Amino acid sequence: MRLISLDHLTVFELTPPELVRTAARAGFTHVGMRLHPAAPAEQQHPMTGNSPMLRETLALLQDTGVSVFDFGVLRLKGNTRVADFEPVLEAAATLRAGHAVVNGDEPDPQRLADLFAQLCELGQGYGLTLNLEPTPWTGVQNLAQATRVVQSAAQPNGRVMIDTLHLDRAGGSAADIAAIPTPLIAYAQLCDGHGPRPSDFETMIFQARNERAFPGEGNIDLASMVRALPPNTPLSLEAPTRHAAAGMTALDRAKRGRAALDALLASLGSDDLKPVGG
Repeated sequence: MRLISLDHLTVFELTPPELVRTAARAGFTHVGMRLHPAAPAEQQHPMTGNSPMLRETLALLQDTGVSVFDFGVLRLKGNTRVADFEPVLEAAATLRAGHAVVNGDEPDPQRLADLFAQLCELGQGYGLTLNLEPTPWTGVQNLAQATRVVQSAAQPNGRVMIDTLHLDRAGGSAADIAAIPTPLIAYAQLCDGHGPRPSDFETMIFQARNERAFPGEGNIDLASMVRALPPNTPLSLEAPTRHAAAGMTALDRAKRGRAALDALLASLGSDDLKPVGG
């Protein structure tokens, strides 16, 4: 059975405890939690140390049976001190997360590989797999570049992150997924997107953070991308729809996104619609 998770960005107005409640009510058994801001202006929830919010989240995970699948976002650039991420990794381990999303802002591939290797070594002590996510506006723009960095880092817990929107915006396709060595794929973040494909980074970033689409409601060839993944690859629904779903509650959006993802898998003849632990 395929594991399906609800990423925090889909319902980003929610606190981590609210995310867990909403995921449970929408039929998800796993969540992806934002434990570290991806951008300076992004709200940071107090989830490190022994904070009250961390304790509340842990209690809700226990009560609902929901598990934390992954967390983000860890950004690597030339002046990054990897040890500074340790409080976030400790919180992730407390939540029993297994995967981290990593972005690479460093344009020098060898320097980035060195930083990624350091992060993987630090994460290994917390039982974490580190997944390098390419985005067209950063130092790692596509899956081929991400694959080379991860292979150069040569760490047993280093993987390549596939995000269907970023793949499409970089001009990629299912063929790029198929070119990744299977052992380097741990899971994929899934959403649709509206065309035409933007050519400027400002619009790409805005769409990525605010205006994605639920599976089947855009024009990305998601069916081919899912088929290119290894069988039963876990999927994380990452689909913020700030204006397209205006007026819908977070719970309504989570349910609608889950139904859309289930419909996509059903159209592919999948019998793995029920999420399970992993």
